[in-house]
Amino acid sequence: MTDNADQAARMRAMWSAVVLTSINDAIRHAPRESKKNKGRALKTLTLWANSRDGRKVLSLAGINPDKRTTDCMVAFAAKGVPTTQRRAKGGQAMMPAPANRGFICML
Repeated sequence: MTDNADQAARMRAMWSAVVLTSINDAIRHAPRESKKNKGRALKTLTLWANSRDGRKVLSLAGINPDKRTTDCMVAFAAKGVPTTQRRAKGGQAMMPAPANRGFICML
């Protein structure tokens, strides 16, 4: 891999981590919502993904920033399965990672 291609791959990986973090944030905040605010975390994820900044981040991650992508992200977050492992102090995994961390949407 050339230096430019390697750098581009690292940049896509970094922006992909930002996308996964936004999904994890929605997953983490959803159970804490009151009955009055039910669905607010998923709505916030949708608003972010459809915003100018969200579309830019998705594009930089190599993800097509369209309605289908947003719908898939929200559907995945609604399942409540974290996309990454949680780490305890000292870097020890607190819980096992799911076998399939990615999301595939068949809408």
